[in-house]
Amino acid sequence: MVSINKSVEANSSVERIWEIVSDLDRDSEYWKGMNSISNVEKKGNVVERDVRVGFMGHDGHQIITLNPKQSTELTMAKGPLKGSRIIKLVPLGQNRTRLDVAWDFQFSGVPVFARDFVKLQLEEVTQGALEKITKTAEQALTASQ
Repeated sequence: MVSINKSVEANSSVERIWEIVSDLDRDSEYWKGMNSISNVEKKGNVVERDVRVGFMGHDGHQIITLNPKQSTELTMAKGPLKGSRIIKLVPLGQNRTRLDVAWDFQFSGVPVFARDFVKLQLEEVTQGALEKITKTAEQALTASQ
């Protein structure tokens, strides 16, 4: 199992961060390499979708559980990676939130020689997504003041 853990603190409320991370149709704006998203089914707080990911355009199937204002739990059921990504929102006080991202996955269909590269890319993509989410949330806070 491969694990990646990243965190960032944002000068924004849990509510504003939640608006961003729970808007699953806009994931490609934050997560580089999310090439296309096609929602298959939505039941309550659970969304199933087919995705095309990575620079080689691999197909995948994901199941996402939304735990309002707490976390998103993504399960990669089919594709180049199988496992999970959890985004957790941790309130740090008024207009301050920490986002924790934890990946746990196995490679599926990724050649052995490319695995270190893919892991490095995923670390960079995760850091970039956290920075974009934070920037978007903080801009909204600045605009409302």
